[in-house]
Amino acid sequence: MRRGRSRRLKMWSALYPYLGGKRRLCPLIFREIDRVVPRRLWPSLTFLDAFLGGGSVSLGAKAQGFRVIATDIAERSIVVGQAVIENSRVKLRREDVLRLLAPRSGSPGRIESQFVPSVFTANVGRFLDAGFETAAQSGDVAKAALLRLLAIRVALLAHPMSQVRPGTAHRASTGEWESITESCLYHYTEAFRLTTPARLWGLAQQVNAGIFQGDAKVMKTDILEALPSIQADVAYFDPPYPGVMSYEKEYRIIDQLLEGATRSTSPFTAKTGASMLDTLFERATHIPVWILSLGNEVVTIEELEAKMTKLGRQTKAIAIAYQHLPAVSTAEKKRDNREFLVVGWDPEVTARRRDSVHGPGNDLHQSNIPDAVVGVQADLDLRGSQGATACALTGDGLEERAPSLTQEGAADLRGTIPEQQAGVDQPDAVLGERGFHRDPEGIVLPPGRHGSTLAWEGPEVKNGEVKPR
Repeated sequence: MRRGRSRRLKMWSALYPYLGGKRRLCPLIFREIDRVVPRRLWPSLTFLDAFLGGGSVSLGAKAQGFRVIATDIAERSIVVGQAVIENSRVKLRREDVLRLLAPRSGSPGRIESQFVPSVFTANVGRFLDAGFETAAQSGDVAKAALLRLLAIRVALLAHPMSQVRPGTAHRASTGEWESITESCLYHYTEAFRLTTPARLWGLAQQVNAGIFQGDAKVMKTDILEALPSIQADVAYFDPPYPGVMSYEKEYRIIDQLLEGATRSTSPFTAKTGASMLDTLFERATHIPVWILSLGNEVVTIEELEAKMTKLGRQTKAIAIAYQHLPAVSTAEKKRDNREFLVVGWDPEVTARRRDSVHGPGNDLHQSNIPDAVVGVQADLDLRGSQGATACALTGDGLEERAPSLTQEGAADLRGTIPEQQAGVDQPDAVLGERGFHRDPEGIVLPPGRHGSTLAWEGPEVKNGEVKPR
């Protein structure tokens, strides 16, 4: 891999592994946006990430030149947003890391008292207390968020598959190594190394790699309440999936660390959660382009399209074989789990914007968009002017200025993007399956009602059989 391309990928290392994260789907998401609204328009448009989550889509949109508005109701997501989405200048320094490791006097802090040894080893508990206390004392919102993000990264890395919960962690503190499952042993022993200066500075540099100039705003709000007043051109919706494990359960302890309490389960997670999409779309009718990510546990791809078409949207849908936690998924889940990506757009508004770029009468079919895709690791263009990238920023400067990213000369990124820990946000993407009525790209083609922004010149798919045209 070329050095420049490798450095570009480092942008993602700023984010912590997040259940249901979309960093590997970002190339596909932005490719589909490009097919509706040309990439050259993006620096003049506003991108709404309505469910910020782990921050990958917002970070990708910022890197692509969009003005970004990101919302979420959970503090765990707001921390990421304030640290690397909204922040364009402040970075962690070596002094910040060393200050967190300085000996502490007095009685143990809240985390060491309540979560050691049941959840964390003593060294991790002390570090988390230092991180959150130092952040609370900081007068800079961005620096405080960076310190809290670093603390969360350590908490997640101290547990197998980043699943922070009581269990066998206390056995590491008492030396009962033989009673710890072999697959988990590494992470519990690694916890003792996480709070060394070299390891922490390495994590801080990873966080710094995601900081670059851009225009972004992060809001802690209920999106259903705020949506009618948010002005945006593209809205990405990645709500909690109906009928699956809730984020509130998975991140219960992280929420306790950040907010001092657990969060109630999102109504989107309920078996009937898909019905809330109707309200979501109705309140977003002023936004021309929608992109929805959703799992297939309780809803079909045709039902999702119908929710958009009844509001006058043209649609395109893609089904992807996707495994968020393959290490703990059943064989049936691995076989049947699908991620649906549904794009809906107002044809009148998007047509005017295409004309503003290509000239009247020019169709988006003629734009030069790469169409050969293997998996979804493609088409995310992050090359900066004069070879500068967002990922080369690992120095110590408190307010080091990073070059902004332009869209000129953008090259495809087609390599894989590794996670900090295996099993989180690790898709096994397969676009196009005979079990669905779709073309080989994975686009669902219900007869007589499905529109596509791209001309297809390959074989026709009917009743699961591929026929030449």
